[in-house]
Amino acid sequence: MSRRRAVFANLDQIASAGHADLADAGVRHRTARRMFESFTLAWIESFSRRPLQGPRFRFQGADILYRALAGGRGAVIAAPHLGSWDVAGAALVELGFDVHAVAGIQLHPTLSAAFLAEQERRGIRIHTPAEGFGGLVEALRHGALVVLLADGDVFSRALPTPFFGRRVLFPSGPAVLSRRARVPILHAHAARDPQGGNRLCFVGMDAPDFSLRVAEDVRRLTSLVARQEERTIAAHVSQWGIFRPVWSGDLA
Repeated sequence: MSRRRAVFANLDQIASAGHADLADAGVRHRTARRMFESFTLAWIESFSRRPLQGPRFRFQGADILYRALAGGRGAVIAAPHLGSWDVAGAALVELGFDVHAVAGIQLHPTLSAAFLAEQERRGIRIHTPAEGFGGLVEALRHGALVVLLADGDVFSRALPTPFFGRRVLFPSGPAVLSRRARVPILHAHAARDPQGGNRLCFVGMDAPDFSLRVAEDVRRLTSLVARQEERTIAAHVSQWGIFRPVWSGDLA
């Protein structure tokens, strides 16, 4: 399926899940165009060398972030592919945080190598899915922030989870890391203002429940991540950077 067709199929599903603002076909076409424009701008901003601080980048809900780190350990940041998510990670580094992320192939192997090199230059420690969880758990135990784009297709573990009205294989990595490292999950997203400025918004936090069995708690946390990402994507759908068919088939 082409990226264009995948975007329209995804918007159709979001509309059918009760989001009336996407019910009109014309609105969906305009939204799809803005999604591609936003994604292009995100790549340009990812390779920009200009400073990130100041009026072009603002933080919201920072109290949630600092509350999560008060115990001395780090936190898992679960975020969707929204706005300039890579710029948001670099902005956290500029504030003095130890930031780790997981990344796979970005559109093309050559482009991916350049992207990873740029992220490393900015101070973000990039891990690959093949490395497993060990290094991430260790980083979390020493106070790092581990950013996982939980709506993506780079994952080694997933659970059937309701997402915009249908069950999909949703990444369970944030939940597994939260349990193993005994750290909270922060719900966050990047968003671009109409004036062109960027925001990093922390909108909630969930913690592992050690009174539950591991599998039960991982399912609970994964469901909470999916529900929050539904709300975030629905509110900023024209900046969503997913161009594969998310709902390619129903799961039992």
